Amino acid sequence: MLKGAVLYAKDLTKLRDFYLALGGKVTDGDESDYVVITSQAADLIVLQTPEHISSQIEISKPPKVRSGTPVKPIIEVLSMNQARKVVNAAGGSILSGADQWEFRGNLVQDIVDPEGNVVQLWQPT
Repeated sequence: MLKGAVLYAKDLTKLRDFYLALGGKVTDGDESDYVVITSQAADLIVLQTPEHISSQIEISKPPKVRSGTPVKPIIEVLSMNQARKVVNAAGGSILSGADQWEFRGNLVQDIVDPEGNVVQLWQPT
């Protein structure tokens, strides 16, 4: 049923590079307004937040975790250990205090992208 997800970005290039590092590929976009990152299962559309809004958004270092949202994207990975390394190298982090757990035949880990969005990594077991 789910075709994909849309994520708004203050820094489109930074989020594009982060999600590409997790294994997707760019299939569409003009690099100034949006980019479509595709996997076998779904599309992640990253949209550049309009300047009049993004200029008011402050991204701290490390970014403040945006956990107060009812939606959490899931990214399937082949190796949780490798993905955790990629997350850290690409400007994200493992969610503080979040241990890995198993759910429905997957090893699951909450991470934070470079803008503070919480995302789950799922590795089939």
